[in-house]
Amino acid sequence: MLSKDNIYPLYIQIERKIIDEIHKGTYMDGSRIPSESELCEEYGVSRVTIRRSLQDLVDNGYLVRKQGKGTFVNGGKIKRSLITADGYTEYIESIGEKPERKIVLKKVAPCPSLIAKRLSIPEGSDILRLGRIMYVNGAPLGYEVSSYPVKSFENLESGIDDRTSIHELLSKKYGIVLKRNYKILNVLLADETIAGHLGCNISDPVYQVDKTEFNQYDEPVYHSWLYYDVNRVSFIIEG
Repeated sequence: MLSKDNIYPLYIQIERKIIDEIHKGTYMDGSRIPSESELCEEYGVSRVTIRRSLQDLVDNGYLVRKQGKGTFVNGGKIKRSLITADGYTEYIESIGEKPERKIVLKKVAPCPSLIAKRLSIPEGSDILRLGRIMYVNGAPLGYEVSSYPVKSFENLESGIDDRTSIHELLSKKYGIVLKRNYKILNVLLADETIAGHLGCNISDPVYQVDKTEFNQYDEPVYHSWLYYDVNRVSFIIEG
């Protein structure tokens, strides 16, 4: 049941209920969901509220509209391997899509303790912090905050824009071959920044991947925090 006393507005409560129905299999991949009038009756809200809920779900990739036919469940979650060392560009190109990125942070800053340990560099040494939103089919796929030791990659920031593949840049400019990575998978609740970049709601569960990439000499190259909406991404562990 919807509640006017809930901290979330009605349209968000409806979004969550529809997402729950998708996860439970009530609305199967590719199936048509009830019409706006049917949803109005089911939830006891106005058509304006239903339209806002549906538009958000379309914008975030859960639903797709087909002109003259209705609104349908979009075909399943995006699947990412936890083991492979491929980056965003390699993944997107492997599924036949065009990489699309947006830089939201690019600055040199002192390295915090945890990342210094991951990269085997002194705490407080200069790192380039790079925050980017990664998209697939125009919808946010993930939000990544990466750290690169400035001492190892002089002028790295000058070669990075929204079109840059970091793995390709590291290979061509610095001779780096990425051979393996170390990942820790956590689940946490989205704060305002993460929710804004992923297009989800504050306090929604998100995956956090703590990732360190290593080169051909088994030396740490860079560290990333990656965030994914649990409702849009599944991780695969390949044996």
